[in-house]
Amino acid sequence: MPTTIEMHPLDRKKITKRFIGNMIGWLVVSLIMSLALLFVMRFDLIASLLLLIGLLLIFAAWQWFYEHKYFDAYFYDLDKDFLKIKKDWITPRETILPYEKLQDVYVDQDLFDRIFGLWDVHVSTATMASGMEAHIDGVNQENANKIRELLLDKIRGKEKKATGYD
Repeated sequence: MPTTIEMHPLDRKKITKRFIGNMIGWLVVSLIMSLALLFVMRFDLIASLLLLIGLLLIFAAWQWFYEHKYFDAYFYDLDKDFLKIKKDWITPRETILPYEKLQDVYVDQDLFDRIFGLWDVHVSTATMASGMEAHIDGVNQENANKIRELLLDKIRGKEKKATGYD
């Protein structure tokens, strides 16, 4: 039987979205470093610009590699009793949540998601950590809605069994 991520995969635009978002951060850091060299250390303008471009190229190559590996390592599945989410490849994190502990399921977008047509599916429990770790990000709208409905069906099924109402 296929896993949920195989039936409702992440969108590859997630790689580009994360790359651009992180490169904006790298650009700011590189610019600050270059300005510091230019004004504090009295480097000349050409040397500072070359350093800025060099740093950005190194950061871009690393970031592109990292985002592809992150995407390939990303996994989620809705099995019989649990929602499983695995992320990252350098510092892997795995979140396993039983359906009876889930309190809310919703989909949303941030600004970059909206630009790239991506959606996030969030689940929450009574614990604070679930809001940060327990979300599936980077799916298209159709898959986000399907995953949300699958989760709600699992939650409703567990509630019926727990209360004895079938």
